[in-house]
Amino acid sequence: MPLRVATYPVGSFSTNAYVAAAEGSSECVVIDPGAEGARIVAAIRFLGLTVRFILTTHGHGDHTGGAATVKRELGGLYVVHEADAGQVARPDDWIVAMLPGFEQPPEIDVKIHGNETLRIRGLDINTIATPGHTPGSVGYFCEKALFTGDTLFKGSIGRFDLPGGDGKQELNSIRERLLTLPGDTVVLPGHGPRTSIEHEIRSNPFLQPGAIDEPR
Repeated sequence: MPLRVATYPVGSFSTNAYVAAAEGSSECVVIDPGAEGARIVAAIRFLGLTVRFILTTHGHGDHTGGAATVKRELGGLYVVHEADAGQVARPDDWIVAMLPGFEQPPEIDVKIHGNETLRIRGLDINTIATPGHTPGSVGYFCEKALFTGDTLFKGSIGRFDLPGGDGKQELNSIRERLLTLPGDTVVLPGHGPRTSIEHEIRSNPFLQPGAIDEPR
């Protein structure tokens, strides 16, 4: 079924929080409610949707800081990759200090590893492990839409200089697990504008032949 996606840039880092549902369905997933949980809740109520899953692309606080409000007000299972469960439970003080209104994320309901399928009415969501930005970074792929968190951006890739980051691993994740998706796949990143797999293959400077294979 056709996919509907609403985008809400939230918080001091302008994190893209997404609400996704199949056309005509009343069930949705919320991806990376990083801040302004009350605003996201109000938007979902306005849309008349029921939350089935709250999906986290990785454990950094600017992607998790509004999840508790969404879960408390609207329910849904909170989903995190197992390798980032520790970051979610114990967010870094420095990032929390930069996020007014940050709330400790809820208990994790579902720990994923990659290659699972999460199902809501009219929509199958495939999980893709993409370690590198963090050990537990994950993409969510459905209906030719790919939610990449901070792994792949338009014209760039995620930083890998924070604890747990690995630049070589991140590039391998992108090349082997994301760029192999259909070229017309729409990429919906954790920050900034959307793009496509084809566009990034052709123009992303980090992914061109001769680019540094082992960033430092």
